[in-house]
Amino acid sequence: MKRTLFILTSTVLIMSLMLACKDRIETRQNADQAELENLYLEIEKLAKQFTCENASEWKYTAIGAKACGGAAGYIAYSIKIDESSFLKKVEQYTKLQADFNKKYGVSSDCALVIQPKSVTCDNRKPKFTY
Repeated sequence: MKRTLFILTSTVLIMSLMLACKDRIETRQNADQAELENLYLEIEKLAKQFTCENASEWKYTAIGAKACGGAAGYIAYSIKIDESSFLKKVEQYTKLQADFNKKYGVSSDCALVIQPKSVTCDNRKPKFTY
């Protein structure tokens, strides 16, 4: 009887600890995901602060990291912004996403994202040509 009670109590305690640990991991993952999303929104806001009037004033760069490797996408930006600061933020985001993928075992479709050939202006917004 004592042995059965001990095993039952131990099992409940171990399961409780495992669930608490899982909750902490999920909470940390959600916080890391929110950090990534906020940084991306900041990058996007910087990139879109000017309207696209002249395509020669626009460039693009790879952004993000797929779990299988390679860029998650491309983002267009005006050369009127502080390009060095912008590209550092993009690099930071890409590294954080690669670290996130590795830390949480994220998987992706492994499809290659096609690099644009150029940026054009369409309704005052940058648009990629392929």
